[in-house]
Amino acid sequence: MNPARTSAGRGVPADEFLQAIAEQLDRAQDALALKARTGRNLTWALRDFKIALQVFVDLDVSSGQILWRTAGPNEAGASTVNLEFTTITKPMIEENSYSILDETDARSIDTIGTAADFTDDEKLRLRRLGVRTVGQLRRLAPTDAQRLDGVGEVAAIPVSKLEAALRASARPSVSAQEVVQHGAETLLRIRGANLHDGINTEVRLAGEAVEVVEARPHQLLVRPLEHHSSGAIEVMTNGDRATGFFRMPAPPPREAKP
Repeated sequence: MNPARTSAGRGVPADEFLQAIAEQLDRAQDALALKARTGRNLTWALRDFKIALQVFVDLDVSSGQILWRTAGPNEAGASTVNLEFTTITKPMIEENSYSILDETDARSIDTIGTAADFTDDEKLRLRRLGVRTVGQLRRLAPTDAQRLDGVGEVAAIPVSKLEAALRASARPSVSAQEVVQHGAETLLRIRGANLHDGINTEVRLAGEAVEVVEARPHQLLVRPLEHHSSGAIEVMTNGDRATGFFRMPAPPPREAKP
């Protein structure tokens, strides 16, 4: 690796390069699908795809990314990277890939605020262990102290930090709110995490308790009072409190009586 060489041009993260190739291959497949619908027989198929790249390789230590910069004409010292693409089917993807859509808590570990926040280096080590979301972090079994000790040993992170992060990840948080029409009613939907513990959730708008129409861990549907226009959101559940801000739309002007 030679940082002096890579600084002469823009280095591209290796994963972005691979994703760009995959996206273009997907577009080629989409074009074939459209062609098939016209009634034309299949004329070609992509079975194996190979690329040999002459690149300079660098490492961005702060982000943990491998960067590639293509070699210019007559530029010596480049590495040869051979890439070979082959067929992967939908069942293979579903069996072997992690789906963010199925994550119970898809918040990034960067969103967790604790008294002992992870450093950038510790977050990088967690990502390399496959821990990118709060849901993945919570699956480290906080009730199993021995297992948590093992994770701390492998990730080189103090167990006290892991325990603090796990406690913080279980607290309620409010991330957004939106006004929705529910039949003839105007209700407020509150989005976030850990908003309902399955037993009881209390919500206050501008300091006043309001009815919770529907409660789920990731969202609440509440009935504002008629005079509510804007103010603080307070959600109390499982002994913890989360706050946010809401704003209701202005009521339509009343028609003047003749």
